[in-house]
Amino acid sequence: MVRLFATTALVGTLALAAVPARAEMEVTIGGYVGFQAAMFDTDTANSTKHEFQSESEVHVKADAKTDQGLAYGAYLELMTSTSDSTNADEANIYISGSFGKVELGDQDGAASVLTVYAPYVGIGQAMGSFADFVPSADRAFTPSEGPGDPNFKAIDTADATKVTYYTPRFSGFQLGVSYAPERDSQADGEQVQFSDATGNHDNAFEFGLNYDNKFGDVGVKAGAGYVMADAKTGATVEDIRSYSLGAQVSYAGFAFGGGYTNNGDSGLTLGTANDDVSYWDVGLTYTSGAWGVGASIVQADFDTNGTPFGVAGISGAGGDFTAAGFGGTYKIAPGLTAGADLMFYERNRTGNDKNGYVAITEVRAAF
Repeated sequence: MVRLFATTALVGTLALAAVPARAEMEVTIGGYVGFQAAMFDTDTANSTKHEFQSESEVHVKADAKTDQGLAYGAYLELMTSTSDSTNADEANIYISGSFGKVELGDQDGAASVLTVYAPYVGIGQAMGSFADFVPSADRAFTPSEGPGDPNFKAIDTADATKVTYYTPRFSGFQLGVSYAPERDSQADGEQVQFSDATGNHDNAFEFGLNYDNKFGDVGVKAGAGYVMADAKTGATVEDIRSYSLGAQVSYAGFAFGGGYTNNGDSGLTLGTANDDVSYWDVGLTYTSGAWGVGASIVQADFDTNGTPFGVAGISGAGGDFTAAGFGGTYKIAPGLTAGADLMFYERNRTGNDKNGYVAITEVRAAF
C-alpha cells in the first residue's frame, strides 16, 4: 500500500513536470471573519456567564489548466485569529483529470471528507461551536474549528502531511484513500520525524466512500469512512481503528439525516479494559431563500473507562454526553450572515454529573 502511494505521488509530480515552469495560475483569495457572543451556564461554581470570541481564516487558491485538460493548483488555509498559535491549517497541491484527483500536502483525509453527518445551518447546532463555551473538563470531543465541524467524527489524520487519491464520481459514487507516514506530523510543521519515538502513531490510512445523487426532487447523500494507524513501539496507546457512517435525504428545502461513529479504544491508554467510545447524531433543517432553521442532537457513549480522545483537561471517564438544540441563520447581504443557536448539554459520569446551556449568536462576513 505504501508503494501505491509513492507511485501516486510520483505520477502527480511527473504530471506537473509537463507543465511550463511559468504557467500562469489564477489566484483567488477568500475567507471569513466571525464574531460570536454567548450566554451560558456551566453548572460550575465561580463560572463566568457570558463571553465573546472571534474566529477568522484566509483562504488562498491558485488554479490552472493545461491545453491537454490537466487541472492543477494549490490551496492554503491561513489561521488569522489573534488567539491562533499556528499560522497555517492546510497547505496542499492538487492535480486532477479524467483519472480522478490527487492531493499532496497538509489536508483533511478521505475518511473525513467523504463521510456524511447530520445536516446543519448557520453556526451548526450540535455540529457547531457551542462546545467552545463548555468547560474542557466536561467536553465529549475537541472544540469546533468552525460551524459545521463534527469533531465527534472518527479519529483520523486531521491535517497531517499526506497523499490522497479520489476517484471520479461514477453514478453518484466516489472513493478516496489517504496515507500519512506519521499521523502526528501536523504538530511538527516542516520538520521531518527522524525518531521513531516521536509521536504516537504511524502508517496511517484513511478510506472513504461517498454517494451523492438526485431522484427527481429528492436528494440522497451517504458516506462512510474507516481509519487505521499503528501505535509505535514503546507508545503506551492503542492502535487506531475507527469508522463513521451516515446519510441525508433532502426534499423541498428540508434535509434530514444523521450518522454513527465508533472509535473503539483508538488512541487510549494501552491495556485498559472497557474503554470503548462511540457517537451518534441526528438533525433536521429547512432552508428557504435567505432563511434557514435547524435542530440536531449528538450523543457520546463512553464505556466504564472510556474517555474522549485528545481533549485537554478532560475529567472523569465512563457515562455519556448529550447535546441537543436548535438555531437559525439569515443572509443579511451578499457575504454577510447572522445566526443564533440555543444548545443544552448534559455530561453524566460517576460522581460528577454536569449540565448546562449555551445561547450563542454570530455575525459572519465571508469574502
